[in-house]
Amino acid sequence: MSKALTVNTYSFVIPEKDDPCDLWIGYFDALKKAVGSAHAKTLWLITWKKTGAVSCTSRPAFNTWMDAKGLDVSNIATRTLSDLSEIQANFFGLGKNLTKTIAIGIPVLLIALIIGILVIGKKAVDSTEIEDIKMLTPVGRASKLLSK
Repeated sequence: MSKALTVNTYSFVIPEKDDPCDLWIGYFDALKKAVGSAHAKTLWLITWKKTGAVSCTSRPAFNTWMDAKGLDVSNIATRTLSDLSEIQANFFGLGKNLTKTIAIGIPVLLIALIIGILVIGKKAVDSTEIEDIKMLTPVGRASKLLSK
């Protein structure tokens, strides 16, 4: 459970391990507004060291925000997790672009397939004679046997 702290006229909600990453961002913004950027970094890092939400460091958006603010709290393991998450996001982003290609490519492929089947069917019909069709029926086969 987060704790509220009031100093002079400023009020801060101090995040803890289970709090969402947005609360950590809001906490930094409140500190920056109250004491300036340099002191806000120091206070934020002290708080993070004590009760930091390590799960936030596996989110690429949070790491990007920390880099923009000049905060570095990650170790190699959490940075690797974040990089893997970003790779996964880029892969799925590629899939979104491929979806557009597939949405156009599949209908074109199906139309080409139907045209190919029609061309093969027309050639088969042109080379078929009436005797061939007659042999497909029982009566036609029987007439051939009787004519021998």
